[in-house]
Amino acid sequence: MAKFDGVKGQELLDVEIGDNELTLVFKDNRFLFVRIENGRIVCESVPE
Repeated sequence: MAKFDGVKGQELLDVEIGDNELTLVFKDNRFLFVRIENGRIVCESVPE
């Protein structure tokens, strides 16, 4: 899963829980957003 190479092995600094989303904050200001859409888990990494 090359799309997540930016967060692999990075130190996890914070976890934020929203209404329909989980946000993982990593070192170097990298974010991983996890949510459920139409019964499927959707992940988005910023920056990619």
